[in-house]
Amino acid sequence: MKSKGRHHTVQARRKPSRKTSRIVYLCIAAVYFLVVVGATAYSLTAYQEQLPQVELIKPDRGRLPPECLTDGPDGKIMNTVERQEGPWGQRYVIKQLTVYAYQELPEGGFFVYEAVSNENPVVRSTTADFLWDGMEVSISLE
Repeated sequence: MKSKGRHHTVQARRKPSRKTSRIVYLCIAAVYFLVVVGATAYSLTAYQEQLPQVELIKPDRGRLPPECLTDGPDGKIMNTVERQEGPWGQRYVIKQLTVYAYQELPEGGFFVYEAVSNENPVVRSTTADFLWDGMEVSISLE
């Protein structure tokens, strides 16, 4: 064997102890738990408060007031709200339908053929400047 000199010392590698690795895993689990709790608290409070509110109506055999239809690039647009399962409970999402077949009624308002077969409630008013398909909203209970 070759000698490496008289001042050369061999350093033994220390094996990490089981106690140290347990502490590391517990710290990681605690951080993960705090992140999940924080995300849940945010989604149930601040996130819900910042969503635009919508007032809904149910079409009366296809009859809708004029404020339920907005002008779009291909004709009139009818905004409906669909209930979906979200990560923290129910969420309400806008579904836009382009309305091609409608008729103005003599008493004001419209008869919308798409509203007859639609099962979702229709947006009457909103606090948002504009709505888009897939936008999450909250329901106004006034």
